[in-house]
Amino acid sequence: MANILYAEDDRDCRELFAFALRTNNHTVHEAINGAQAVQIVREEAIDLALLDARMPMVTGYDAARVIAKERPDLPVIFLSARGMRREIALAFDCGPMVVDYLIKPIAPQKLVEVVEYIIESVRVRGLDSVRQENLAREFVPQW
Repeated sequence: MANILYAEDDRDCRELFAFALRTNNHTVHEAINGAQAVQIVREEAIDLALLDARMPMVTGYDAARVIAKERPDLPVIFLSARGMRREIALAFDCGPMVVDYLIKPIAPQKLVEVVEYIIESVRVRGLDSVRQENLAREFVPQW
């Protein structure tokens, strides 16, 4: 179905979510930091990027800023255990391709549903429409 980048420094979390996405027929490219994430975006035809906000070396925020310059059409979803308004605003400020911010913990199947919804919504309505829809939403944990 989709070619997805998932950048997450927590191995257990990365393996769990990557497994859930693969079980739903998605190809998943895993990165342990933002530097690897940027490299994968440069080398692969990625359809959507999932970025943990806080990773060592290069954060998800830094990676998103680079992706914004090189692939402004690539939808990016942030994942973070921090749901503070400042953190969410920082994520959306990384670029116009940031379309959502998910607060962990999140059930693997819920993550798959969100990813598939966003991929289809961006295809049908466009990146900016999906971004505006999610900017207007109240951010709460979605177990």
